[in-house]
Amino acid sequence: MMLQRPDQTEADDLCYLSAVRALEMFRSRDLSPVELLRAQIARAEKVEPEINAFTETFFDTAMTEARAAEARYMSRSADPRPLEGLTVTIKDVLDQKGACTSRGSLVFKGHRADTDHPVVERVRQAGGIIHARTTTSEFAFGWVTATRLWGVTRNPWNPERTPGGSSGGAAASLAAGTSTLAIGADSAGSIRVPAALCGVVGYKPPHGRVPDPVEGFDPYSVIGPMARSVADCALLQNVISGVHPADITSLRERVTLKAREPAPGGLRLAASFDPGKTMPEAGIVAAIRGVIAKLQAHGAEIEEPEIDWPEGVGDLALRHSACLSAPWFGDMMDRHGDELCDYTRWTAELMKSCSLRDLTDSYDMARQLYRAVEPVLARYDALICPVVLTNRVRADQMPWTEMRVNGVCLNSDYDWVTTAHFNMLGELPSLSVPVGFDADGMPVGVQVVARSFDDARAFRVAAAIEHVAGAGCGLRAPG
Repeated sequence: MMLQRPDQTEADDLCYLSAVRALEMFRSRDLSPVELLRAQIARAEKVEPEINAFTETFFDTAMTEARAAEARYMSRSADPRPLEGLTVTIKDVLDQKGACTSRGSLVFKGHRADTDHPVVERVRQAGGIIHARTTTSEFAFGWVTATRLWGVTRNPWNPERTPGGSSGGAAASLAAGTSTLAIGADSAGSIRVPAALCGVVGYKPPHGRVPDPVEGFDPYSVIGPMARSVADCALLQNVISGVHPADITSLRERVTLKAREPAPGGLRLAASFDPGKTMPEAGIVAAIRGVIAKLQAHGAEIEEPEIDWPEGVGDLALRHSACLSAPWFGDMMDRHGDELCDYTRWTAELMKSCSLRDLTDSYDMARQLYRAVEPVLARYDALICPVVLTNRVRADQMPWTEMRVNGVCLNSDYDWVTTAHFNMLGELPSLSVPVGFDADGMPVGVQVVARSFDDARAFRVAAAIEHVAGAGCGLRAPG
């Protein structure tokens, strides 16, 4: 099974294999998990000093597990597990036994978990090899991934720009070719925004689909898969989803996503470009319109119905999260203020102005938003819309920084993303799928939103989009 050691070009190519293809090659014994891991380690040694996506690595342990996976494929004495031999990174907010869960903060530097989060446990049981943990903004509360503890994480497509937050390290690692699959978390867009900015796929499942005993009571918050293709994302989602006794909000309904041929013909889609405070930048609009034209050429019917998007969704989504987090953030300020990042202190100050009215207003906004969106989701297979209004956000940009998009002044916090809508409506499945590039060569993603709890429909539309868009950005190296 062991092939001749590849040269650097061949090794980099291995790093961009899809998970599905890698599994096929493992089973046919044309590739070993050891070879794939070795290539990804070499790739990490090459790019990590600049990209900075990892907080901690477990390469020696991972190599031992890769050799065990290789032996399993060679013996054929037992069926390989669903993720047998594939590398999976874990975001630095989920406990992993023996690893550091710092949540991106000096406050928790050196804290080591003594148990696995249920999602981590499921990855291990499925044969996934956890070779690294990935960076996040402090307490997962930021749209860039830059902390005093871990430094600045950069976008592999342009290191001056952010990979997004708070799952920035997960997306950057996938785009940089240093992992095959990744676990992220999303309470306002923290999976979909980094996926869009880095040219990979990210899924926000319906709330409760993936168990989370820590954040499960927050209806906006979910854990989800990230990958370089829609099929890979489905593969990981099937492993991590399902009811768990530790999370009362986890759903008992079991949804298994099946690989199927993408079928753009016959799809009826709604497109909307204006859920945000302004239209997206021209390059983002052009890339999305380009994939719409391709879908139509393949027989899809796409319309742009008038949607009465309510104003202030992002502001109230922020205040909802702030209300839930204010006591904890206040405690952090009182006890550890000197250790916190500037943007965390800024957020804590903002939280002081939050009230119970903000929380009730956020629920009123959710009702108003669903009244606007539900007729569209009932009539069409899915809604497609932008993920972000701009991808020109610096790697270390602070949330109070103002920028202009189409002449409209936006802050660098919730103003430039259009994802919180579908956390506020947490039962709606939503994926970010890469559809091309802007004039600067930066990836552009489109958001696919389906009706409540219809994961399969969301993935069917996402697969069709990926099919007509061509090979995903994530399946080739940046540059």
